[in-house]
Amino acid sequence: MPTATIGHITRERYEQIIAGDRELVGQMQRIQFTIGDHALEIEPMQPVGGAHPAPGEDLLSVEASLQIYADDLGLALSTVRNYRFAAHRWPEEQRRHGVSHKVHYILASIGDDTERFEVIGAPPLDERAQVRRWTTGLAKKHVGQSPDRPETPAQKVAAIHRLASDDEVAAQVATDVLRRPAVAAKVVTDDTARHMVNKAQTTQHRTEVVHDLIEDDTVAAQVASDVLRRPEVAARVVADDTARHAVNRAQTDRSQQQADAFRRETPVGRAVRKIERTEEFLDLVGACHRFVSACGKTVPQLRDRHLSGDERAVLAQNVARCRAVLDWIETAAETGEVDMDEELARILRGE
Repeated sequence: MPTATIGHITRERYEQIIAGDRELVGQMQRIQFTIGDHALEIEPMQPVGGAHPAPGEDLLSVEASLQIYADDLGLALSTVRNYRFAAHRWPEEQRRHGVSHKVHYILASIGDDTERFEVIGAPPLDERAQVRRWTTGLAKKHVGQSPDRPETPAQKVAAIHRLASDDEVAAQVATDVLRRPAVAAKVVTDDTARHMVNKAQTTQHRTEVVHDLIEDDTVAAQVASDVLRRPEVAARVVADDTARHAVNRAQTDRSQQQADAFRRETPVGRAVRKIERTEEFLDLVGACHRFVSACGKTVPQLRDRHLSGDERAVLAQNVARCRAVLDWIETAAETGEVDMDEELARILRGE
């Protein structure tokens, strides 16, 4: 008769391994609870609102204190917080040897102390092993949490729903599974699902037809003008960043074109243009005045100041830029030409 095996080892070897590893798990449990006890000593559990410092006492926040403790241990803050919570929920005399710290932590979510302490002493039947014991999966099931590994169809469906809460993920999952004929056959028996698919197909078909009809920009512009008169359509359009930016840019361009035409083609516009030119002249004179005034205040402050070589080089570069700009102003005033050559552009860029 062949010897029973587990994995690639005999049952006898497996029992040797599990006996030693159970002792290691027991040591881990004691270590985890010890860290939790110490975290509780550093920061006892407080009612809502936290601890209140005594007069003249500066208390760190619970988060900050536990973060220091976690960093010194080389653990994550969340780990220390979990250990602290489990230690708070399980006084030393209520902790069960042979039950992992993880199971203690899961069952710690049971709010009533009496119920919690009774439950851990009455483990459920593990149907796979046919023994009464606590596993993390059975503990999660008892408190209503999702199991680590879904087993029943309902558990698997619930897990997929959680993962597919995002519409893009859900759409991709639906597309993939509907490629299976057996799945598609079952889906179409669901009236709501079939109705939604038909509705989406109709909407997609209408969209494709409309796109074919509005390939011409003139037609597209007329259609857009017509449908944007509907408030609900305009609201959806402005929610699209690309469309909204395109409309805003077009509005700006249109306003500029209208302003230019007004200045060119109407007597009032030409008068406004003259005023604008006068304002531009005054702005330029003002800029020169501010430059002279600022230099008049700043240069005297250099008295007895010896500039370093780097400082002189930077100053010389900026003086050259100023000279280039002054020459540019003179040329513009004499000829009306304001275009700058590449050399001037390079100087103004500081190159």
